Amino acid sequence: MAIACLILGLLINGVAVVAVKKKEPIVIGPIEYVKVIGHHGEARVKGKVDTGASRTSVDVWLAANIGLGPTVDVAKVKSAFLDEVRTRPLVRGIVEIAGVRFPLPVTVNDRSDMRYPVLIGMDILKSGRFLIDPTKRTPKYASKTQKTSPHAS
Repeated sequence: MAIACLILGLLINGVAVVAVKKKEPIVIGPIEYVKVIGHHGEARVKGKVDTGASRTSVDVWLAANIGLGPTVDVAKVKSAFLDEVRTRPLVRGIVEIAGVRFPLPVTVNDRSDMRYPVLIGMDILKSGRFLIDPTKRTPKYASKTQKTSPHAS
């Protein structure tokens, strides 16, 4: 697992000294609150951490309401349940989890039949910033700015 580092440069008696301080990984659970930021706003919703998903995916309703985009490409996605490959739009967005922001392309999909409107994939998890604890419970969250959606829980 890659570990993020903080590099400090010092000059002592004319000699450059470099100290490397490793950042501790942030412990997250299988379900975490995430903030998705678009051109028209942002939404804080529960997201599911999925180490089997290569890309982060956002519900189409949520993406439209906060203004994710533009579409930058089309991604081919293999379904875990069906033996077929589908295409999904790949749009620009910003996803924040545990206070860390990731500007990245995300797939957009109809997740209205699923419990969580956001799926956190390996594109974020490969950053090495997180340690997943399957026993960690999702903290209670209440906010006046939270957007209402069909996924509100």
